[in-house]
Amino acid sequence: MTAHPSADAQTWLRRIGWLVLIWTASVLALGVVAHGGFDHVMGTVVQVSNNVLTVKTAKGNVDVKLDDKTELTKNGQKAQLADLAPGARVVVDIPEGNKDKLAHSVKIGTASKAVAH
Repeated sequence: MTAHPSADAQTWLRRIGWLVLIWTASVLALGVVAHGGFDHVMGTVVQVSNNVLTVKTAKGNVDVKLDDKTELTKNGQKAQLADLAPGARVVVDIPEGNKDKLAHSVKIGTASKAVAH
């Protein structure tokens, strides 16, 4: 006969397993963010004025500077400044540590739909 761990030991082993799983997932998630080299601003376009893109995020509006080197794409294709219409969803990549918030790239999605009440 083989000995089976007690109920207390099984509970302890399950808890250790969950902690290892959570720790591993956390480390992997941090690694992706840390190695990307970019800060990300995600939200919808409020406006574009004087080469400043205003993005409405979950935490409030964020102003991001654009220049002639900023890559604009929509559906994987080169896009134009006119594609940054109010309501369009965007993901903006800003090099980590860039205090001026100068965008490296802007990926443009579809316009968000108004919520019906």
